[in-house]
Amino acid sequence: MRLFAGLPLPSDVADSLVQALAPARQRAPRARWVPPANLHVTLRFFGDVDDSARGALEPVFDREELRYPAIPCRLGATGQFPPRGAPRVLWVGLEAGAAEAHAFWEMLSRLLAPLQEAGGPLQGLPRDAREFTPHITVARAGHVPIRQDWAEGVVAPGAEFLISECILYQSLLGSEGARYIPRKTVPLGKGVM
Repeated sequence: MRLFAGLPLPSDVADSLVQALAPARQRAPRARWVPPANLHVTLRFFGDVDDSARGALEPVFDREELRYPAIPCRLGATGQFPPRGAPRVLWVGLEAGAAEAHAFWEMLSRLLAPLQEAGGPLQGLPRDAREFTPHITVARAGHVPIRQDWAEGVVAPGAEFLISECILYQSLLGSEGARYIPRKTVPLGKGVM
């Protein structure tokens, strides 16, 4: 089962972001654009896990330590991976809420660390190779390269919003793209961090 943890965007924010990306879609029509329902900040990608690893991973999302306040956010600048050269991944960052999302990621990482030690039930799961930078992946390059000027004219919606849940998703890959199925949901509170 292919699993990852993410902070989903509220549906109205996701719809507004997709509308704001219209100029970029015209410049990169053959990119694989993420549908609004799938837009999220990825916290951890676990990859394909067997039933035993899934059984150890899911209870982490029941831990009281993850009951954080909701994260107040505002979308920010666009970017790409790699930062230079032909873009492979297009993203939108967080202008507000990045520090709070990072703090949540750190807590999740601390809860996962003992399970990933040698002999632990998740020892085979990949660890984060680089520092977490909160962002929303909006597109990936297909077979046709993406133009360097893909973000010209794109202005992310400026309204503030709350991220109010963390979800452990199952990702089902298909010919129409990925479909995400929530396996565990961690509700975040109404306050601020």
